[in-house]
Amino acid sequence: MRKEFDWFDKPENIKKLKIFSYVILALSVVAEFFVSSHPQHSWDKIPGIYALFGFITCVTMIVVSKLLGQYWLKRDEKYYDK
Repeated sequence: MRKEFDWFDKPENIKKLKIFSYVILALSVVAEFFVSSHPQHSWDKIPGIYALFGFITCVTMIVVSKLLGQYWLKRDEKYYDK
């Protein structure tokens, strides 16, 4: 029998993934100080703006999807019995 992929089921792997994500995020912010940019907008001059933009976008998507699930998609247990 084929073994299922259970890498995300182990808590120690989730911790490793979080640490890896934080390191990548920090490296992307630090890299902005060493790469010359050609800002076209005033907000392009702010260090770490794209990491912050990505974080805010991700949080917004999670909140909106939870609200959609709670108020629009979720049905009573007896919904299909009617």
